[in-house]
Amino acid sequence: KKIDGLPATALGLVAQTTVSKGHENATAENGPWMITLDAPSFISIMQHTRNCALHEEVYRAYITRASSGDLDNTPIINQILKLRLKKAKLLNYNNYAEV
Repeated sequence: KKIDGLPATALGLVAQTTVSKGHENATAENGPWMITLDAPSFISIMQHTRNCALHEEVYRAYITRASSGDLDNTPIINQILKLRLKKAKLLNYNNYAEV
């Protein structure tokens, strides 16, 4: 019921992912299914799932990846933004978007 709406190709993909992670008996028909944030899995969930809770869970995980813990890119992103603004100012623009 949780994956209602996913086509057979998407179920096959998530079942293959599950097998590659060590669940040898995973099948497209019976699961278990492992949903990842890789593009094929993510896009399939966003396009086809009828389960709003699953849709929201996967979406929130996707948009917040690399924003906390050991993989937090926030300091790097802030440095890039500062450098872009500096470049814009050097080129006599008000902001990077004008560049």
